[in-house]
Amino acid sequence: MAASFAVSAQALKTPPTTLQIGIKKKIPEEQCTIRSRDGDSLSMHYTGTLFETGDKFDSSVDRNQPLEFTLGTGRVIKGWDLGLKNMCIGEKRRLVIPPHLGYGANGMGSAIPGGSTLVFDVELVDIHRSNPDSPTTGQEKQEFVKPLNAPGLDFTSPIFLFSAVGVSALLVIVYLATKSGEKVKEEPKVDQTTEDSKKD
Repeated sequence: MAASFAVSAQALKTPPTTLQIGIKKKIPEEQCTIRSRDGDSLSMHYTGTLFETGDKFDSSVDRNQPLEFTLGTGRVIKGWDLGLKNMCIGEKRRLVIPPHLGYGANGMGSAIPGGSTLVFDVELVDIHRSNPDSPTTGQEKQEFVKPLNAPGLDFTSPIFLFSAVGVSALLVIVYLATKSGEKVKEEPKVDQTTEDSKKD
């Protein structure tokens, strides 16, 4: 499996336009008691490189600290939300992610230029599920296309779609809402009878 995967990866000379997924390490069905699905909290090791140059831009392996996130909630790039479904614990995959499922035309800082195709080697370390009584089976539909073999909140990782500007905007909205609430106060009531008696 590993050898055939390597040959397929090398044969991919031009950047793909669709998400490509290859299984580098498959877990036997009898050992796979749970598979990842949307809503699961995943613990994942990964190494990210640029398709065009092979340059590494980030790795949880180097930090010896798996990344934890919830699958299918938009907290990671779209290529991850789609490409990490239906995985077994211990399984390894390679995701080749086109720009529209990664960082698009803008890129991410100086490490990931705009329009970059990304390659992620990933390993699923663990799955945490709020409802463990309903495990995912291998029969569930996978939402990725064209398999490659026919690649605690970590704010230093570029895969997280976390915007400081968005947080600032949220704080401003909360502040304005608070100030608006302070201004809306009930006007003091005037006893009309007392006012009329003063005029007499």
